[in-house]
Amino acid sequence: MKYIIPLKPSPWSATSTLGLAAAASLLFTPATVLQAQKIYSENFEELALGPNIDEGLAGAHVFTKTPPEGWVRDDSQMPGSDGATDGVTEWSGWGFANKKWWVTTAGDQRRSEWSYGSGTVMIADPDEWDDATHAQGLYNAYITTSGISLAGQVADSLVLTFDSAWRPEGFDDGLPNFPVDADGNKINNQTGIITVTFDDGTPVEILHWDSDSSGQYYKDNSVNEAVVIPLQNPAGAAKLKLKFAMEKAANDWWWSIDNIAIGVPPFVSGITADGVSFTARITEALGKTVNQAKPVTVLLDGAAVTPVTLTQDGDRVLVAYTQAPKVFTPNSQHTVSVTFTSNEGKTITETAAFTAPSYTTVAATPSSVTATITDTDWLTIDESKGVTLKIDGNASVTGSATRADAYVNVTYSLGTNIFASGSSHTVAVTFTTGAGELVTDAVDFTAPTFVTLPAWLGTALTSVSDAGLRWRTYQITTNVDGKVATAEKVLAGQMGPSVHDASAQGTDGFYEISAVNFEKDLSDAGRFNSSAADSLAVPDEAFPGIPGTEGSSEVFVGEARAFVALPQAGIYSMVVNSDDGFQVSAGTTNNPTAYILGAYDATRSAGDTAFYFKVEQAGVYYFRLLYFQGTGGASVEWFTLNPDGSAALVNGTQTGAVKAYRKRTVAEPVAPSSGGIESVALSNGKVVINFTGTLKAAGTIAGPYTAVENAVSPYSATPNETQKFFIAQ
Repeated sequence: MKYIIPLKPSPWSATSTLGLAAAASLLFTPATVLQAQKIYSENFEELALGPNIDEGLAGAHVFTKTPPEGWVRDDSQMPGSDGATDGVTEWSGWGFANKKWWVTTAGDQRRSEWSYGSGTVMIADPDEWDDATHAQGLYNAYITTSGISLAGQVADSLVLTFDSAWRPEGFDDGLPNFPVDADGNKINNQTGIITVTFDDGTPVEILHWDSDSSGQYYKDNSVNEAVVIPLQNPAGAAKLKLKFAMEKAANDWWWSIDNIAIGVPPFVSGITADGVSFTARITEALGKTVNQAKPVTVLLDGAAVTPVTLTQDGDRVLVAYTQAPKVFTPNSQHTVSVTFTSNEGKTITETAAFTAPSYTTVAATPSSVTATITDTDWLTIDESKGVTLKIDGNASVTGSATRADAYVNVTYSLGTNIFASGSSHTVAVTFTTGAGELVTDAVDFTAPTFVTLPAWLGTALTSVSDAGLRWRTYQITTNVDGKVATAEKVLAGQMGPSVHDASAQGTDGFYEISAVNFEKDLSDAGRFNSSAADSLAVPDEAFPGIPGTEGSSEVFVGEARAFVALPQAGIYSMVVNSDDGFQVSAGTTNNPTAYILGAYDATRSAGDTAFYFKVEQAGVYYFRLLYFQGTGGASVEWFTLNPDGSAALVNGTQTGAVKAYRKRTVAEPVAPSSGGIESVALSNGKVVINFTGTLKAAGTIAGPYTAVENAVSPYSATPNETQKFFIAQ
């Protein structure tokens, strides 16, 4: 669908759509060729994408906040922009992301219906932003383009076009996260605005959409739309800037934009492609159209291609070509040149570029890689021919290919080897298409981060008794932010007295439980519930001590503590499903948070957070789960994953479940005395560390730690990095 916004009547003439030089050439040249009717275009494909930050779906090249050169982001009015809690980092203001990754990590919710957008797109997503704790306030984000030259352009000749996905929402979010008016009414009203500024003049609003269904600016769901706006460029203007605003949003939906172009119509405003075909889009406006009775020729990377098809789509002409069943090389870059004739008899040549997609996604554990190739209506995979993987350029290995509906999954196990925590890798996946074509798809991936629990931290597998876990609850009457640090303060009694129901707890303040599988209303939640199949059919239990003495099931913190028997050395996969947040750590009874293994440091609806850790030797280790609940739903499950992907509650009855105990029958482990940091001091602008043993350093507290080359005590470090952590062993 095309969306055209008329701003004022204009006496459009045959030559008023041409640049001055082109108009002059009409006087002397019987056949006029207009190159580059388009004076500006931006599809964001040149942006360098990096890894995810707060979003749970890992990817090495999926997101950036760095805009195109010369553009300016303004997040100064975003809640938390002063350095406080700012929601999900990726979406705190306008960002740029791989569209497929965005759709997947956000749980789709109609985002996938945006077929016009492709590759890297520009996004303002208040819905995803609100999935983490942020300061109170409405979402107000702005981004301004660089100055766009208008040299030689005739007045009132230009249009702006872009591809848009807009899903509105408003007047449904209030305290405590969002402001309300003086009468307590909710005021969020997701609003999209575009202004244009010519030279240094006053910004002019050229688009205004909002979510007020009773107002003049209401814009209903339009999740796949081409927008065309006459710019009414004044005579003599030298440049223009566009400013895109997303304002007044709360936990609302999104606005995403791609293929921004400015030009004299008709011109090629964008191009989309899949693995075997492309479609160039010629925008018509202001009475300037394509003469489809005249030939349209297309060059792909300089070579003519036929046949091409023309389709009228509202005020656009779609020019399509397919080379099926042959597929483009994954991630290859291509240039398309389209030559056509306007209704004024002008011959116009326009170009556009696209990048062929990757056909493979990759997921990794510390000890395995799984490549997933997806069948589509234009690509089928013949898994009977085998699929090979080459990791980091090493010798190819053949993985076992299994099909699940349209997906061919190939997993390769590293055996006793593992990837280094958080390390970057490339896997080249080679497969055969249904048409017999051999395709190699190279995909970058990042191995999961994980913490290694040292051997000294464990005791013998027989050093425990009293099967089960201990749980402590602390409930307060005042709402607080959803953060781990605040939850620790609540549990420590620093936020007021507890009003939980203590009638069933022991004298030590703990309840005895068999597993962590709680839901405050005894409703089904997570993987383990009364409606689940087979071994997952474990009914949810009530949180110990909740509802509290005042009848409330809101604003409480809980912790589970247990001695967990880990029967073998190696990598373990652990998961917490929670509504709201949590932190899992390991250590000793007097320091249970010595090693942070996994966390979700914000509020959320019930969801999984998976993490890994490594133990150097089998044994019993002291674990702690911290859980916090704000308002609304409340549930938590704590479980591990077996190598086959099946789940088992910590201390559950499922196959592979690790067992937990309330008591250790031997003395608490003590760190070896062979090394340690004895003192840290500042001297002449340097940090001076006195230590014994081997000094090691890391960029994060979780490591991995590597030995500091040639370090002797006392060691002087210049504090010229954001952060650095040292240990001595």
